[in-house]
Amino acid sequence: DGAGCSGGYTYDAETNPCDLTPVACDQDACEAIDGDWVESCPDPPPDCDPLAPSPDDPSCTGPPKGIDRFGKKMYARKLVARDKPQDNEDEGVFCHVTFDLCEGETMITQQIDSGFGDYYRVANAPGEWCDYEGTADYAFDGMHKCGEARSYSPVTPLNEESAQFVIKQARANEEEYECKHGGQGGPPCKFGMSELACMAPLGTEFLLSVNPDQGGTDHTTHYVYKPNFSLEPGNGPYTINFIGQGVSLTEINIGIMSALLQPFASDGSFSTIKEVNYLWANSYWSNAAWIFEPTDSDDLAREAFRQMGQYGVRFNLMNAISRERVPEAVWPRIDYDVIGDAFKIANNATDKDPNIKWFVVGSSGFKKSMYPYLKSWGYDLYPCSDAAADKGYPQCGPNSLYNQEPPGAAGLKDRERSQLFQFYEDLAPVPGPETWHKKGYTSKDCTWARSHKAVPNPRCNTRGEDGTTAGESCPDMDC
Repeated sequence: DGAGCSGGYTYDAETNPCDLTPVACDQDACEAIDGDWVESCPDPPPDCDPLAPSPDDPSCTGPPKGIDRFGKKMYARKLVARDKPQDNEDEGVFCHVTFDLCEGETMITQQIDSGFGDYYRVANAPGEWCDYEGTADYAFDGMHKCGEARSYSPVTPLNEESAQFVIKQARANEEEYECKHGGQGGPPCKFGMSELACMAPLGTEFLLSVNPDQGGTDHTTHYVYKPNFSLEPGNGPYTINFIGQGVSLTEINIGIMSALLQPFASDGSFSTIKEVNYLWANSYWSNAAWIFEPTDSDDLAREAFRQMGQYGVRFNLMNAISRERVPEAVWPRIDYDVIGDAFKIANNATDKDPNIKWFVVGSSGFKKSMYPYLKSWGYDLYPCSDAAADKGYPQCGPNSLYNQEPPGAAGLKDRERSQLFQFYEDLAPVPGPETWHKKGYTSKDCTWARSHKAVPNPRCNTRGEDGTTAGESCPDMDC
């Protein structure tokens, strides 16, 4: 007799029913990662160590430094680059951050399919930042939910040896938490993961997952998506309608790229995806405008809009701006009537075409507001599970863009892959973008370091903003 832990992302009743036992040494640890503590599983071994090294560890990270929900191991990754494409404390701050992966390690090798909405889990390094109090100019009261991972959609080209994210900085609600931002005129607020990503020095270690977020029990809502459409000739034609809020571009833009990647089907006929409509909600036009500005970044969120013109009539972008009137945006704050007018819905009859597919991305409150509007317009949508019914989302059904794969290993085995994943799967891994620059001199980058003609290159020992030397971080240095 014993008791162990089951219900992780590798759960398989036939071959691996107690998959979480090695990473959950007691009942509390099991339930903390959303597992089931059951008597049918053997006791954890006496030397149980969830963070022990294993052959599955990435080649450059060492053993895991944390265990996330469903038993996913979390590994230390260094923050190597950051820029702020929008940096306006009044209207919004968006941070584009890059983490290094190991040589040969990409989203393809990790089986993370952003074309179908897969995401990473990101946490602060153990024991760090929890009690951080800020600076004399801007104070904090430590970190909110320190050590807990958050979900972020990657914007990385899938064959690149890096993990890139665009994160919108969110600050604490002063009224709700009875605090003042920066400690100006009252007790300081706590900071969250988005603020940490936007302020942590380059070289800071974060923890990142290496697997899709896939639950193995029936009491979660987190399972990988299963496309509710077919690209096989003779299906459709489909109209895909996205409603997104703010930083939803990190998931929706990549989904758009994937959906519209191939204009023709396998037999030479037109793609079964006829058109994609995207209603994008922001508070200010500046929250959207930055994505159209010139950039050297190769992130896919911005690349999607650079390619927008080639999609022709297959793609329609609509902006909804809630806090100002601007000529670039027709629609105000999204409500029932705005949805009807923007997507040209004729009536609220319930016999809607099942080839019209909907997907909503945004905050919890945003999704809870939008899906009832769609149902009121007559679309056949319903909670994907009892847990989803309690939460309000995700929604499945004939008019949903996605349903969900079954829990555990069954949902990951031979899952259908997005067009985007298949495209990058055929490409060789490539290094992430060169991010090194001399400390205090953003213009003195790897190109500058390599330009010295002496051999060995004296700039090899130049220290960078991330704490590494040019010789360590810049390829093709004659050191």
